[in-house]
Order: sequence, then C-alpha cells, then structure tokens
Amino acid sequence: MSFRKTAQVQFLGVQHKGLWSKSASHSKSSSFYMEEDGSIDVEAALDTVADAYRISRDPRNYLFIPLRANSADRPNNNLDGWELNELQRYDDIVGVPVYRTYDLKPHFVNHNAANLTLSRGVILDSHLNTQNPADDMVKQAVFEATGKEVDRDIFVELLVAMDTTKDPALAEAYRNGSVDSFSMGCDVVATQCSACDNVATNDFQLCSCVRGKHSRIPVECLDGERRLAWEKCMGTIFQEISAVDDPADETALVQEGILKVAGANGLNKQQIQEVTAFVVRHAKTMPEAVAGILNQALQGG
Repeated sequence: MSFRKTAQVQFLGVQHKGLWSKSASHSKSSSFYMEEDGSIDVEAALDTVADAYRISRDPRNYLFIPLRANSADRPNNNLDGWELNELQRYDDIVGVPVYRTYDLKPHFVNHNAANLTLSRGVILDSHLNTQNPADDMVKQAVFEATGKEVDRDIFVELLVAMDTTKDPALAEAYRNGSVDSFSMGCDVVATQCSACDNVATNDFQLCSCVRGKHSRIPVECLDGERRLAWEKCMGTIFQEISAVDDPADETALVQEGILKVAGANGLNKQQIQEVTAFVVRHAKTMPEAVAGILNQALQGG
C-alpha cells in the first residue's frame, strides 16, 4: 500500500524560440536550466516516450519550462515534505536517486493521469538545485518546521517540454503567463511524523499529530519544542507534473457556449444561473467526446 501525494510547484520561466523569459514572481530564484550550460538529448528523450504519450518527436514543436518542484527539509502547503537525504537517496529498484524518478514522466493537466495519451508533454530532466542562498523567509520556514538553521535553499528543479501542437491554447497560456500554476504527483511508501517520529505505511497507522495537521495547531515534539506536525515522505517515486486551471479545458468551453445559447433563447437570470451551476459541477466529469459535441452544438457548429 502507498500514499499518493500532490503539491503545488513553482513556475520559474519559459523558453520560446530559443529565448528564456523568467517568471516575475520567482525572478529571484537562480534556475539551473536558464543560467547554466548543459546538454540534454531532447530527441532521444522524445523518441523514448512519444508513442506512449502521443506527443511530437520534433523538438521544434516544444516549449521548455523550468519548474521549482520539491523544496528540501521543509513542508509544502499540504504539510508534506522531503528531507534532503530522501531526495538524494539512491533507489536500487529504479536505479537512480529519488529526485531523478521525475525523468521522462508525463506532463498532464489537473492530474488527469488515468491515460498516458492525455499527456501534454514530458519531464525532460531533473536537477538538485543547490545554487540559491537561503533568504530570511526560507531560513524561518526551515527553522519553524525542524528547529534547524540552514544557509542554502535547496530544491528539485525540473525541465518540462510541452508539445505546442497537441494543445495550442495551453501553450499560448504558458507563453503569456496566464497559466503558471503547476502541481506534482508522487507515490510514497511511508511517511514519518516530524513531531513524534511515528512511521505510517497506511492511513490506519497515522499518529494523532498527523491526523490533526491541517488544524495547524503546534504540537509538542520530541525535543520539547512546539511546532506544526508535518509528514516526511519516504520511499518516494515521482509520477507526473500537472498544469492546473487550464484555460482550454472543456469546463470553460462548455460553460461559455451554454451562456451564449441560454441568453439567445431568452432564458431568465435564474434559469441561466441554474444551467451554469450544472455545468460547473459536471463539465469536468464529462467524457471528452461528449464535451466536444456539446460545445460544438452550443456554438452553432
């Protein structure tokens, strides 16, 4: 049995036509892929996964997006985290350090990962970024989480290749910055409580500290100090990276179409609200073919 974990990651920039554009909100982070010379065999990577992911084999069809993924030694917003020794740990089953289990994994939208052919691209490469000194915010975050002082802000950085021919609308959203939110997905064998060191391999083994972690009330730790409890992930295999809030998904398209048709057919305000509410609740669960047909009909196609 394993735990499935998801968490927001940070958009560092995007490469379009050979030029890098940094994200304004994260411009202070030094990016390995944007600032260091490196050699990645993009063609070989695409040849490996193109058929499985149904993506282009031509590197010219891609945007390249560096992302800040997992921070070391401090929890994310979900109060899950990875110690540096876990990220660096060599996994003898897959034959790479844990952070490199990201390599060649798919790029989805909204963790819609049930089918590999829904991938919009691939994670080309991963790198343990140790270039950034810890600023006061990072130092405080690590100290509050662990009681330890650090001088480096260490994190896993990913290079994602997004197939612009498969989803042109999403590609444009990356270029203009209207979509810059990403989330990683992984499986972990166990988690260890940061407060009491309890190790759990299933939900029934979780301690009271972890069960109550989202109340964000400090608990007494083994060193006698009171801190927020968080889960240290162990036995990690990273599985995918997702864009969230895709502007081109069927929810937005179908909702827009229904509003146009509803207004044109004289529905009153309450009726339009009822129809819109239905779409918001159910559009994402519609099969893609149904959403496409409905949207085409609503737009007069």
